[in-house]
Amino acid sequence: MNQLVYLTLICIMTVSANESPCPQLLVRREIVNKGFHRDLVTRVAVQGPSEQVEQCKVLIQELIPSGLYLDPYQLSSLRHHNLTEVLLLTAVDVEAPEYLSKGLTALVYPKSDPSCAHCFISTVPLHLRYHRPAAQTDTVSVTLQNPKLLVDCGPDLPPRSCSPHSVTDAPCDLKDKSLCQWLELPYTAVPAELIVEVPVGLTQDRPLVNTVTLIVTVLCAGMILGAVYRHGHGSV
Repeated sequence: MNQLVYLTLICIMTVSANESPCPQLLVRREIVNKGFHRDLVTRVAVQGPSEQVEQCKVLIQELIPSGLYLDPYQLSSLRHHNLTEVLLLTAVDVEAPEYLSKGLTALVYPKSDPSCAHCFISTVPLHLRYHRPAAQTDTVSVTLQNPKLLVDCGPDLPPRSCSPHSVTDAPCDLKDKSLCQWLELPYTAVPAELIVEVPVGLTQDRPLVNTVTLIVTVLCAGMILGAVYRHGHGSV
């Protein structure tokens, strides 16, 4: 259904954008896969007169909440293989749980999307952090807000007839790190926000979990000590 809505909005925006002096943006976002390791897929369509948008580049500024994180080592590997370009602006502790973490900021450089003209796509690996046990539910919700969308269409775009837009200095790309001036433009998002359900433990299960953990620890320690004793006794 989201795909149909997205394509319908592209068609509507294509007609209206040709009559507008400003580029118009449409964003479709979804989180795919299951478990603690997901993929955040973002598609951006830039609509407007061809002479305006054919040179446009897009930059996505993501604000990742504390319940989620990006793995810098994984991103480095993906960038090395020219799959995903992400610049982390915040240090990341991949081992910390949600309640000991802070949100992070990342710049995502999407690639051209061959499915439509003047469209871009990015796929970013997204990981769920462990949360505290809950009392009455086995899941908690983490909301991923829509990002800032920055566009660079050249020094003369958008034209002065557009409403004022804020300008952000950011690397032009991840290869030379030279700075470009990116314009933050409003956009239509499908859906308005993304919600991730994270599985958590139940507080009433804590005594059982602690007991089983203690038993397993004692048994394993006994097996290790027995093996050490037999090995040491045999070598004498």
